[in-house]
Amino acid sequence: MDGIKYRLCKIDKEEELEQFVKNHYKDIFGEDSLYFDLKQKLISKAGVGSIPDGYVIKFSGQPKWYVVEVELSSHPLYDHIVTQLSRFIHGVSTDVTRRELVEAFYDETTSDIVTKASVEKQIGSPEIYRFLSKLISNSPILAILINEKTRILEEACNSLPLVDKQIVEFQIFERMDVGIRNAYLFEPLYEIKGIEREVPKRGTSKEQIEEIPRIRPLVLSITKSELKTLREGIVLIAPSKPDGVDFLIEYNAWGFIRIKRKPDYFALYVSSPESKISYFGEVEDIVIPGASNSPISKEEARKYETFKEGKKVVVLKPNSLKKLEKGIPMGVRRGKLQGIKFVTLTQFINAETIDDF
Repeated sequence: MDGIKYRLCKIDKEEELEQFVKNHYKDIFGEDSLYFDLKQKLISKAGVGSIPDGYVIKFSGQPKWYVVEVELSSHPLYDHIVTQLSRFIHGVSTDVTRRELVEAFYDETTSDIVTKASVEKQIGSPEIYRFLSKLISNSPILAILINEKTRILEEACNSLPLVDKQIVEFQIFERMDVGIRNAYLFEPLYEIKGIEREVPKRGTSKEQIEEIPRIRPLVLSITKSELKTLREGIVLIAPSKPDGVDFLIEYNAWGFIRIKRKPDYFALYVSSPESKISYFGEVEDIVIPGASNSPISKEEARKYETFKEGKKVVVLKPNSLKKLEKGIPMGVRRGKLQGIKFVTLTQFINAETIDDF
């Protein structure tokens, strides 16, 4: 991809694949979806035959809800899948469990004003509880995400004919030159309008090839408590429009800014509709575009409106870029972030909103 060789990663832990899925559920199920990690909240409640890895609700269009199970192809799939999915089906078929799910989903969707407002907009009504009750009264779709789709898995799923099932083969790739796991490949469970998703055939025009989706690098999540393990240092916070995230992830760097001192860390504020500081990474170097250690050439840099002679690129350390699990939202007093800002790591960790800087 783009002249860089990638190799398929071997995933040994189911938890690792599950984390990839949670970080990119919107790419799998659609932007109008919401992931619910309710294992701990439901495990003590009666009526659930087995606890799935998660649930997803797709709100707009024709609403759907999914029971999510993440599996590794190295596991004994037939016996495990049939037993597990049978328990799911039995568990969510009872009125008691469905009421508990509605309550849990409602608590999650109304836990913060941003999520609540987004859901109300997508369903076209403030009656979230009523919407959830009606949706959960329907049968769910079982979404099975696995690192390799096998015949045994398909046979196991076919042995459960009375429930809708969808299998997603989710593959992780790493760069062969630096060993960074930053690309993935899968078939989404929603239609991408206006994009031809076939593998290019001989004779395919350049314009047609450019329409085929590229494999987007993978970004894992991190909590503020995990940031406390890092040494104290200076954090550079930069503002960006939503499309700037593509630049950050693709190049593992940020540009283009005028800066003299090298910070220890970098954070990115993403403007509306996200309106919060969402990404964090460790800084490796500050370079000019086209330098030997720059991830972007001067020719590529000139394509961007923000590029000007003298502006530099903030290069992050490999594998250090993470998405903040909750992020730091826009405050009331200060409003959105404008221009770069320097704060200490302690200030960054302790901030509830941007007003605290």
